[in-house]
Amino acid sequence: MKRFYYLTRSLASVRGITAELRRAGVGENHLHVVGQNPSTVLEAHVHAATPLEETDIMHSGFMGALIGMGVGLVIGFLLAGADPWGLQLDGSTIIATAIFGACFGAWLGGIRGISSRNHHLQPYMSRVEQGDYLMMVDVDDHRQESQVADVMRGHRNEAEEVGHEDHYSPFD
Repeated sequence: MKRFYYLTRSLASVRGITAELRRAGVGENHLHVVGQNPSTVLEAHVHAATPLEETDIMHSGFMGALIGMGVGLVIGFLLAGADPWGLQLDGSTIIATAIFGACFGAWLGGIRGISSRNHHLQPYMSRVEQGDYLMMVDVDDHRQESQVADVMRGHRNEAEEVGHEDHYSPFD
């Protein structure tokens, strides 16, 4: 999936661009808007970004799960090799500690991520805090990309393309 980032100065522009993108075949779930005041965006009846998109919970949770699984594997191997408490521990111990570590790491990472801004949005947030609106448009294929480009070409005085990601994923 490819993601385009646009900044606009007014909510009226966001509404007009969103309506045209919908008519061009871009679905509601492919449009996300971030504004200084989320309730204003919701009142305008445009698709506001969700907390999953605004915070770093997905990325941090995923990284926490990976790190936790690695730590769990190490602890599992140490327990299986050390035979603590006189018990014969086998491969199931390693698997159990890896699963526990992954779950615990995902939980800790999620807690960290929910309190921090999405790292994909960081470059644009200073403008949002000054009152601009950030529009994120996701496209799945070249046809949809050309439709978005056609619509946005007609709004070049209202919306400024400030970036894009060729291989967007909330996990990276």
